Amino acid sequence: MQRRELLKLASACGVVIPSWALLAPASAQTGSYTGRILVNIHASGGLDQSSWTDPREKDATLNTYAAAGTPAGIAGNIRYAPMGNNKAFFDAHFSQILAINGVHSETNSHDVGTRAHATGRLDTGYPTLSELFAYTYGRGMPMPWLNRGGFGTSAGLVPPTPVPDANAWRGMTQPNAASASNDFMKQADLTRTQVARAERMKALQVRGDLLPRSKVAVEEFLGAADSRALLQRVSQLTPATFDAFTQAHIALIAAQAGITSTVQLASGGFDAHSDIDASYANALPRLTNLLDYLWQKSADLGLSARLFVRVYSEFGRTALNTGNGKDHWEVGSQILMEANPTWGNRAFGASGPKHTQQKINVTSGAVDPAAGIVIKPRHIHAALRKYLNIETADPRFNLKVPANEMFDFFNPALATGYPNL
Repeated sequence: MQRRELLKLASACGVVIPSWALLAPASAQTGSYTGRILVNIHASGGLDQSSWTDPREKDATLNTYAAAGTPAGIAGNIRYAPMGNNKAFFDAHFSQILAINGVHSETNSHDVGTRAHATGRLDTGYPTLSELFAYTYGRGMPMPWLNRGGFGTSAGLVPPTPVPDANAWRGMTQPNAASASNDFMKQADLTRTQVARAERMKALQVRGDLLPRSKVAVEEFLGAADSRALLQRVSQLTPATFDAFTQAHIALIAAQAGITSTVQLASGGFDAHSDIDASYANALPRLTNLLDYLWQKSADLGLSARLFVRVYSEFGRTALNTGNGKDHWEVGSQILMEANPTWGNRAFGASGPKHTQQKINVTSGAVDPAAGIVIKPRHIHAALRKYLNIETADPRFNLKVPANEMFDFFNPALATGYPNL
């Protein structure tokens, strides 16, 4: 599957995989990948922090729930906005969550903010977290980095593979399947044909009179046997029907089959410049239901202990405008999740009144206007690179985070809480 067969099948199904991406370097993965699975979810449009993990129920200019006197919800040490399905989600998963509030995007541009939070820098040319993860752990795998939504431009390390739709996935992994219940030809006949062809190629291989080009073709055919075996394993894991979150389902199947290490997805609808409550009545449940699905389905597939999930957006949002919507604002929030982490059930970082930026003490995690540092995407990425063991010495991708600005987000002893309610 790492050679011509995957390329041919993917092309026939409309999935673009550059042929050079299938050439594994000497240090590439071999066999089925069984390591950590990184999932990045871009909440596209600019997720309002007041509707998420940085609620403000005392300022009626920020939220309609504050004007109505509705208090924020509390799950463990995490506070959340009383909107959408937030209560069900945070009640179920608070122990897995590190909420990072007061993250300054340094921009209120959709495109620039999307890139900055995906790569850690405003500058172009940096790899996304998914690309760097795939380069470290997934080189040589058929689909090391599955991508659907968010910033998917490669920095030249590993190209993204679009998450196939249901028909493309089935056509690529089950080329003999005309549909979920019918085959193009009898599987028994196909198997006999494949066995006979393999035996013929083995017989050709031992001949001493083959021309060099013919010899290479025979060796490539025989070398593709592992690809066909991998295709068969993937097809055995593919159900007759996919779940409603089809792309997430396909991504988890790819991870279960050991052919991918990371996936980037998107959940949109957060750019609400008017009537934010109506927009978020759909957008928030769509996001929290996707997250809940990932954890439930990964548990069903035996993958939950391997999952690391990050949810981010390009920026936050302002106070309510005259249309009861919210405009772009540089300061926002994101969350990190893992199964049973020692660092869960915490809020790190904070924003001030009207979600103004706050300086956070690197050593204690407390608000510190004198000696603190404003949390920016580069700080989170530097900590994630270290935690995920994907740090790189390549000077082109240096995040330029000084040692005295390295936040220890994953230290369970450090927390900011909610000091500006």
